[in-house]
Formats: sequence, C-alpha cells, structure tokens
Amino acid sequence: MSNVATKPRELLATVDPAEALLALYRQPPLDKMKAPVFGQPSEPTLAASALLDQDVLSEQLARYGRVHGDDADRKAVASIWSKFHFSSVSIPTLVANLLLGYDLPVGGNELRLALGDKGQTARIWLPHGGVPLASQAPQARFSRLFDDHCAPLIETLAVVSGLSEKVFWSNLGHYVEFVGQTCSQHPAFAGAGEPLLDYLATKTLPDGRRNPLYQPVRYLELGGETPARVRRLCCIKYRLPGEPLCGGCPLKPENKPAKRRR
Repeated sequence: MSNVATKPRELLATVDPAEALLALYRQPPLDKMKAPVFGQPSEPTLAASALLDQDVLSEQLARYGRVHGDDADRKAVASIWSKFHFSSVSIPTLVANLLLGYDLPVGGNELRLALGDKGQTARIWLPHGGVPLASQAPQARFSRLFDDHCAPLIETLAVVSGLSEKVFWSNLGHYVEFVGQTCSQHPAFAGAGEPLLDYLATKTLPDGRRNPLYQPVRYLELGGETPARVRRLCCIKYRLPGEPLCGGCPLKPENKPAKRRR
C-alpha cells in the first residue's frame, strides 16, 4: 500500500480510504506530519463535541495554562491551545479531502481527541476513513470541517477566553493555507490544493457570508530571495512567559514592508 500516492485517483476508490490516507502519510511531503488514527481508541480520549461545553473547554484551557504559570495570559493560552487542536484536526481532514476526495467524520460525535500531557489535542481518532465528497463546490466540500467542527468551537473559545474569533480563525487559516500549498506541490497530485487556495482567496462565500478564512497569510516581498510568508494576524503567543514572536508574525519588524517601517 505504500504506493497509493502514485496511483491515479480513480483507483483510490478500490482502496480502503483510511489505509489510503495513512499510506500518503508514509511518503513525502506528508511523512513528517502527524497522521490520524483509525478504529476504536486504545488510549483515553475525549469526544470533540464535549469541547462545546464551556466548562469542559475551560478545564482543558486551564490545564494547558498551568504549564505557563499561574498568571499566564488566558487569551494567549486559548490561542496557542487552539493551534494544537486545529493542526491536529484540519491537516488530515484537508489532505483526505484534496488528495483522496473523501470527507472525514469530524463534524459530529464520531471524532475523538487524544490529549497530551499539557491538555492539548495530541492526535485525533476516527472510526473510519470517511465517505466520498458529496460535492466539489468549494463551500460545500469544506463545510464539515469549517462550518460543523471549527465554527462552533471557535465561538465557544471566544466566549470562554475573551479573545476575538478573528484570531482563532487566523490560527486555523495558517494551517489551512499550509495544507493547500503542500497538496498543490505533491508530486503525485500536482495542483490538488487549488480548490482550497481559491477558497482562501474568496472574500464573500456563495451564501453571502463573509469568509472568516479570507487571506490568512500573505507572501510579501521583503528583500529576500523568495517572498516571505507572513500571517495577517498575530497569534499573541508572545504574551506567554518566555515566548518570542513567531517567525511569520506580522509584528516582527523584518516582516513589514519597508514603506511601513518608516
């Protein structure tokens, strides 16, 4: 099964989608990323839907916050916790969507989370490898992840932490854009990430809503050999003790166009 990524997409229908996804994770450019786990959990897990309970979410954030000290900034704690979660959930979901044409079951009660020793999402457990995408329309094909899973969680995170929803969407968008670029550059699926990158370039969704994932990162000409990848919004990680600004932080002087530095 290690050669799944080299097969034409139409042949993927004959392969178990969970195994097909795991096979992709055994090869570049995905081999350094954290793969999901399928089947009955063999470790303690938390139902992802439980995070929509403000008390449960507050408990997880408090557990993660204790790592940074009793006086850790609550908003920054929530922001960085969300980065662990969104990377664990969004990357495999979008890889399955873009490369295999499958929709992973992350929108309901089936998704379970294995938590790390700090209370952060460490990996996701899924009962199966998903179902074929019901639609290729951009808003519809990403709806289970963005609308069913991420939107209600972001709303709850904002209520519990007091941090703007825009920062959480930006944290998610950082990983979403990364997946789009990675899938477009995949040697066996060239251009596969374009539907997702087009989604990120759409300011208003077909149903008339503002797209909260609109342009989460920018590629700026800052004098280097290649454009610099810079987030549109800061994740405020620097507000935690001992944490510097991230490499692509828009607050770093070197990440600002020269005309803005004057």
